[in-house]
Amino acid sequence: MNTLLRNVFLAFFATHIPITLLIDGQALLPFLYPSFLRDLSVTYTTTFNDTLMSNPPSWLKSLIAAELLFQVPFFFVALKAFATRDNSIQPYATAYAAHTVTTLIPILHHFHVDENVTTSEEAVLLGFYLPYLLIPGLLLLLCLRGPLFEEAETETFGISRQHATVGKAKLY
Repeated sequence: MNTLLRNVFLAFFATHIPITLLIDGQALLPFLYPSFLRDLSVTYTTTFNDTLMSNPPSWLKSLIAAELLFQVPFFFVALKAFATRDNSIQPYATAYAAHTVTTLIPILHHFHVDENVTTSEEAVLLGFYLPYLLIPGLLLLLCLRGPLFEEAETETFGISRQHATVGKAKLY
């Protein structure tokens, strides 16, 4: 995986943590959030007519529960694994990516068929939600292709294998 793509995934996971904890979690546990965060969510949902987040149906709440219970811990593990190019993340990344892609399909479909959402509002909402389909979709394809990180770029204890030599003798 090239550095640019690895950095895209690192940024994705790093930014998804606060979004999930501070915004998405309000759909499930609004009483836990201070008023300024609830007000921010109301401003977002009314400005962009996000009908799912303004009045989350039970199916969305179940997806958010899974996001909070399973995805948030994965984000922290993924940040470390992508930072250190650790291929042991691959089975977990595959499960995360497949789960996320399948959850985005009903969400995007909802906006498409919701009569209360105009075409222009749908386009804006698609712009907000589509990265959460495309980036995990790309991750899934990369996981299914083979190891995420080439052997030469993987690190052990912070030492790159390609640089782990003593004199002329390789340590690996």
